[in-house]
Amino acid sequence: MKPTFWCLDFDGVLCDSARETGAAAWKAGRTLWPEWPAAEPPPALLERFRGLRPLLETGWQAILLLRLLEQGTPPAALAADFAAHIEAACQAAGRTVPELVRLFGETRDRWLAEAPEDWLARHRFYPGVAAALTAALAYGPVAILTTKQERFTRRLLAAAGVEFPAARIFGLDRGRSKEATLAELLAGAESATAEFALVEDRLATLERIAERPELAAVRLIFAAWGYSTPAERARAAAQPRIESWPLGRFTAALAAPHSR
Repeated sequence: MKPTFWCLDFDGVLCDSARETGAAAWKAGRTLWPEWPAAEPPPALLERFRGLRPLLETGWQAILLLRLLEQGTPPAALAADFAAHIEAACQAAGRTVPELVRLFGETRDRWLAEAPEDWLARHRFYPGVAAALTAALAYGPVAILTTKQERFTRRLLAAAGVEFPAARIFGLDRGRSKEATLAELLAGAESATAEFALVEDRLATLERIAERPELAAVRLIFAAWGYSTPAERARAAAQPRIESWPLGRFTAALAAPHSR
């Protein structure tokens, strides 16, 4: 049996960062909307944000999601057409996507520089993940494919005691889709000796990849413990191309990559 080349999403697969994402988005939003005077988001607003976390594809969108929630946009309306609401909120804020990406990253940088322990404490790795990831690195190749900026991914892995090769972290900084990164990895030398598996909690990403014939060799594993809705979990379980796994199965397979 070939070893597994694990290609792992980060937020929602390895790490639960919803509390930090909401707080960082609020801190960034305070520079855009001075009427947000409190240093932390109101608890009720943060709870609504956490409920809608599965809608986010990348972190900067959290700034606009909080704005929409703060203005009273119904969660059901956001879930029905999230992209349109985010685009409208971006235009209303008078900022471009690159500007919001930069603002979100700079806000995190400042928070991390001023209060690193507080920033780290807002994250938690899912149970058993850090140890399983360390074991997998000893067995064979592992890559992280994430929409998070790489410097934050590296810092969190280091804080969890995971010595992860920086060259194998493919983050937002690269400006490439996960499909493009997977295609590049498949073209590498490991493709002849390893079975590729992508573990991802965003079902829309897996569904896009499932439609790409050139990526047919990649096992697609839906992280049912991550950021997803009940409807998405049911849809994932019904798709033959996509395997839906609980956390325990993932950590066991990751710790012993030859197992299935």
